[in-house]
Amino acid sequence: MKKIILGFSFGFSLLQSFTYENYQLYKDIHIMKMGGANVGLGGSGTAVFYNPAGLSNLNKKDGAEIKLINLSLSTNENVLNIAEDGLALQDIQDSNEQSLEAIRITKEHLGENNHFEVSNFSYIAKGVKNMHFSLGALSNMNLDFKTHRGFGTDGILDIQSLIVGGAVFGLSYDYSKKISVGAGIKYLKYGSIQKTFTIGTVIQHTNDLDTYIKDEVLKDGTSVVFDLGGLYQLSKDWQVGLSALNLGGIGEENHLTYIPATYNLGFGYQKDFTKSYLKQVRFGFDYTDLTSAYIESDKMKKVRTGFEATFIDNPFITIKSGLGFYQGYYTAGLSFRLTVIEIALTTYAEEVGAYSGQDEDRRYLLNLTIGW
Repeated sequence: MKKIILGFSFGFSLLQSFTYENYQLYKDIHIMKMGGANVGLGGSGTAVFYNPAGLSNLNKKDGAEIKLINLSLSTNENVLNIAEDGLALQDIQDSNEQSLEAIRITKEHLGENNHFEVSNFSYIAKGVKNMHFSLGALSNMNLDFKTHRGFGTDGILDIQSLIVGGAVFGLSYDYSKKISVGAGIKYLKYGSIQKTFTIGTVIQHTNDLDTYIKDEVLKDGTSVVFDLGGLYQLSKDWQVGLSALNLGGIGEENHLTYIPATYNLGFGYQKDFTKSYLKQVRFGFDYTDLTSAYIESDKMKKVRTGFEATFIDNPFITIKSGLGFYQGYYTAGLSFRLTVIEIALTTYAEEVGAYSGQDEDRRYLLNLTIGW
């Protein structure tokens, strides 16, 4: 009985300290604005992260899809609130009032998750006859941390971080007019951190904290993972897709940042229009992680659905917007392309609790793309 109580207490403490985010290798901003659903759609070089068979939907008329820079920056609502409070703090002239306000701000944000993510996926994708490929270089840094009062098992700082970089290749083949199959391989170097820093740890390593983190905390290595996928054309506009992603797993298996192999199912709808104000509508519905490989696999955390509308699309300008539903929370985004430069902004919420609706982490994703 004591072991059960202790186990429950430890699990509850871990839940409060760290996050149960289902880490992904790469989040395409265009897909995130429509709820992250892409298993049954594809259509761009980033399909290798959702379903390699989706490369078969590359538009051959546009020639090669080349992204020289595809840079994304992400942070969450808590970080933006702290920044806003910090700016307001500078307006207080009285030093005593300023100190009291600083203490209030610090206390207000104790135990809340702070999120930063920077990623770039530069690639070339092209279709030739009944074969299509995507080849690119990925770099991604994902950081989450929480501050605490410094008492008990929470310590003063919890850090979760996953840094990944390497080469990505995907290939699809149109077996028939209705069936496409795909495969991919990723060679990745990773660094993973999952650590609670107590006051004692900080004092003990005051003079060698960098070395301590590098030698004792950081876990690094190499992961080579494989992807498989298929698409079946149900009708002119509807498709169904299946994918097996990251076979072999990425990162440290005993860390919450570990990305396991997942099996995913998705439906996609795409229809083109010739209207001056509407060029294309896309809809997707995915149910991911069919075998519950993630540590916490609440059903709603697996659901991704949404749509995207293209209003203008010509060689000079493209304007798209989307809405969706991701892990139980809404997503929304807008993208604007002028010749070879595109800027996109999306908001979505990551469930960092054990089940959907427990701990919403509202995030904002900004993307800059140079390419065609």
